[in-house]
Amino acid sequence: MAILQVENLHKSYGKNEVLRGISFSMEEGEVLSIIGSSGSGKTTTLRCLTQLEHADSGIITVAGKRVFDPVGGMKLTKEEQRFNQLQFGMVFQQFNLFPQYTVLENVTLASKLHAKERGDYKANKKQIISEIEERAYDLLSRVGLSEKTGSYPCQLSGGQQQRVAIARALAMQPKILCFDEPTSALDPELTGEVLKVISSLAEQHTTMIIVTHEMSFARDVSDRILFMEKGQIAGDGTPEYVFGEGATDRMKAFIGAVANG
Repeated sequence: MAILQVENLHKSYGKNEVLRGISFSMEEGEVLSIIGSSGSGKTTTLRCLTQLEHADSGIITVAGKRVFDPVGGMKLTKEEQRFNQLQFGMVFQQFNLFPQYTVLENVTLASKLHAKERGDYKANKKQIISEIEERAYDLLSRVGLSEKTGSYPCQLSGGQQQRVAIARALAMQPKILCFDEPTSALDPELTGEVLKVISSLAEQHTTMIIVTHEMSFARDVSDRILFMEKGQIAGDGTPEYVFGEGATDRMKAFIGAVANG
């Protein structure tokens, strides 16, 4: 069974049709990269999957459970909507860390707020908080920041802030981790440390969707690549296929332009 199925997703802003029937699926543990020129619909696709934006129509199914189907009359309670959103973790371009909180607090904040909704929270508060913080320490160790737990975002480099953002997204234990151009706000020398963490997650079979302009990285880390053009999927296949025999003239032009800066 596919971990994610996306069927005929449409999204418009006024008369501007940004997504024009996006359909794809992916398996658990798969790394899917989405490439394409600016304005092709890559980020909008991610935002609709994570329900930061609501698609106009289409169906999204996660682990066999339909989580989005507005045309089909699907109506969800706020609790159900929240649960569905938590199936996805999102890492943004601009980190979006809370400047007033330490690294540890940034990573644990959402988990602690969510834990308060549990029926056993009051009776087991200390144990629950301890488990959340223990997981946060483990995640920060995995991204190479175990010594920065008490630091504030302003004391970190951009690459370190993005690694904190990755740990924060993982802390909610999402089924699918999404990245929206995770290195676009970084200097070239800091890009490598973030890509190394993502590569490590891929080796651990973390299910990921990555929107990126890093072509060599996409080729190396991905199981599959989607090429988007004008709100549609114009190419789909393994890196070898997309960068090889499956590349259309438009795809070759895009890949060449990105490679040449």
